[in-house]
Order: sequence, then C-alpha cells, then structure tokens
Amino acid sequence: MNVTGIIAEYNPFHNGHAFHIEETRKNTDADYCIAVISGDFVQRGAPALLNKYDRAKMALENGIDLIIELPVITATSSAENFAQGGVCLLNALGVVSQISFGAEANTASDVDLLGRLADFFAFEPPIFQEYLDQALKSGCSFPAARAKAALTCLQQAKHHSMDSQTLAQFEQLLASPNNILAIEYMKAIRRHNCKLTPSVVTRTGAGYHDADTDTALASASALRKFIFQDTSDQKNNFDTLNQMLTRTVPDSVRELLLTAYESHAFLQEDDFSDLLYYELQRQLLHPTASDADTTRSDLTQRIANKLESFTCWSEFVSDLKTKNQTYTAISRYLLHALLGIDGELLNAAKTYYYAPYARILGFRKDASPLLKELQAHSQIPLLRKIVKERQNLTPEQQKLLDLDVYAANLYNRILFKKSGIQRKNEYREPLIIL
Repeated sequence: MNVTGIIAEYNPFHNGHAFHIEETRKNTDADYCIAVISGDFVQRGAPALLNKYDRAKMALENGIDLIIELPVITATSSAENFAQGGVCLLNALGVVSQISFGAEANTASDVDLLGRLADFFAFEPPIFQEYLDQALKSGCSFPAARAKAALTCLQQAKHHSMDSQTLAQFEQLLASPNNILAIEYMKAIRRHNCKLTPSVVTRTGAGYHDADTDTALASASALRKFIFQDTSDQKNNFDTLNQMLTRTVPDSVRELLLTAYESHAFLQEDDFSDLLYYELQRQLLHPTASDADTTRSDLTQRIANKLESFTCWSEFVSDLKTKNQTYTAISRYLLHALLGIDGELLNAAKTYYYAPYARILGFRKDASPLLKELQAHSQIPLLRKIVKERQNLTPEQQKLLDLDVYAANLYNRILFKKSGIQRKNEYREPLIIL
C-alpha cells in the first residue's frame, strides 16, 4: 500500500490545494492520501475561518482519503514545532512512506538547496546562535534574523563552496514563507530519522501574502481578506463573493462557503476580543510563574502596560508589535494565553514530539483498507470515539486531548453567539464519512 501524507490548514480549501493533491497523487503514485490538518485554531494565532469538520469535509470531497486533526497545541505553535508535530505524527502512523508539500522551488537545484538548508538547520553549528543574537539586536525580526544568521554561516563554511549565485538562491529561498515551512518539514525528517520521503510540488499562482483574488489560484489569506471585507450590502456582497469563489475554489467548497457566509458562520480574531481581554485581566490579577525567556517577559510587560487601551484583538496585536516580534508571533502568544496553554502543557507536548495521538476527523468509505492498516501499524493511539478512548491515554495525553476539546468548545460557543449555529459537544460529534 502506497500512502502519502500532507500537512495543511485548508483555511479555506481552494484550487491551489486541489492542484497540490492532484500533483501529489501523480508524483507519488499514491493509493491513499492522508491529510493532517489544524483544528479550530491555526498557526498564525487565530481561529480558523470555518470549524474543523467543515474543512475536513471540503478536503474529503476533493481528493483526500482520511483526515487527522493536528492537536491544537501543535497547530498553534511556531513553524518548527508545527512541522515537527505534523511530520512525527505522519511517521508514527506506520503506513505513510512519503510526505508532500508545496514550495517556491522551480528546479531540481532549488529542491536540492532546500535539502541543504534543512541539513543546516537540523544540526546548526554553535556559531549560528551568536550570529542570530547579533541580527536580533540589530532590529531584525526573528525570521529575518534566522535567515541572515544562516546565510552568514553557510557563506563561511568552506565545504559548501558558496559562490555568489548559490548564495543568492539560498537568500531567495529563505524569503518565502512556504519554503521556510518546507525546510522545517525536511529538517524534522532528518532530526527525528523519519521514514518519510519528501515530495515537493512547485507552488503556482498567487503568493502566500498576495491579496489578489482575480485568479484561479488565489491564496487562502486573499480569500479570507475578501470574505471579511465590508458586508453592509449583503445582497451585492453575496453576488460578488459568489463570482470570486467560482474562480478560486472547487464547486463543493463554494457551496459550503456561501452557506456559511449567509449564516454568519465565519470567525476571525476579533470575534474573540472580549474573551481575550477578560483572560488577560485575570492573568494580570493572578499571575503564574512565567518563563525566564526575556522576549516573553518583555511582551508580558507590554501587555500589562497597554491593556487599559485594549479595543480588539487585531488592534492590540498591532499595538504590541515591535521590530523583533512579528504580528503572527504575538497573536500566537495571546491565543495561548486565551486557551490556557502553559509550560506544563508545552512540556507534555514536547515529550511526544508534538504528536501525542492521531485523532481521526473523517474518511472516505472506500478508504477502509487504509483504516485497517492504521489500526495494525500505528505507533500512537488512534482516536475515533474519544468518549471511549480517552481513558486509555496517559495522563499527559489526556491533558492534551482535553485542551483540544476545550479549544473546540470555545470556538463553538463564539460560533453560536455570532451565527446561532449550535454544534454538538466534541464527545458526541460524529466523524465525517463520505
């Protein structure tokens, strides 16, 4: 059985994702494709546009055979831990031989250089940290500082025989968010000796941050921005949205998104503003032992100083942003505060390499042979009915699963407040079976 894994958010699913799945099947000759997806909260420190079951359904209708949820503590972590969790989860299933991901890599040379960068980051030389600290002190954001420090190390390493052209290629590759994540996937494979062969699909169409929706291959961020634009004229906006979605997403996804639009079922950070404000106030009144990390301590102090002027989540993040800290990193920090993700939970996640179990969200009926193989070979618990299976987990796994349940309940409560849609409790929510 030839099984390929994909790590994704599908937030929302669009033509680019459909293209990636199609190319993945072609490149790997896969019998089955498993997607590990973020749940109700995503890596940029925000709620998903739609709940995880709707997004799982989108993927199952468009080429994926089985969907597994990435635990919320992993899905909302840094790129390194996000990639580590996804890769280790796929590897621990015991049946996945390849992992497919997109990258801005147009040639075999580019793919080779991504591999060389992955080797470098998997086993960073001691001098790297010194260069990283220097770049951070100069005012660079962490991603920019990391790239600068890596390029300096690579340029100085004699065995790399770095010429100016290769250096320029490295610099260009490190400038892309998708390439950074691709490098993290490859790094995790090397660092944890995973039995996964990388398969790179060249990204086409709009870039990661491109807001253009006048294309068949618009980015997920462009779709979200379009959806959350001014909605004062509901009828005209519905027609305009329909036209845009007709270009950018598969028909089944368009129907689901239009239904969600009419039901006011799309969520974003600012829908959680009041909950975040109350939680930050509570933590200021009842502080707990915090990390010794200087950056985090500085951020905590800025939060305390600026909380009085809090208006909403997005504006508060903008107020807290500095040269060294990105909007996304701060938003993730606030999301962790809201969800109660503390050092104890993070240590529990690290114990399992951010892959404590594999919770199945849905599958296609014709993938039953795949399910049998998973049950026979998985090295981590397979969860289908958590009301029965929770008791078989270790105390640490139970805490991480309880966090997933809490996050979903919080998401569903805000969804109900905004749309009137009431979803079942996580212990009673059925799997998506197509």
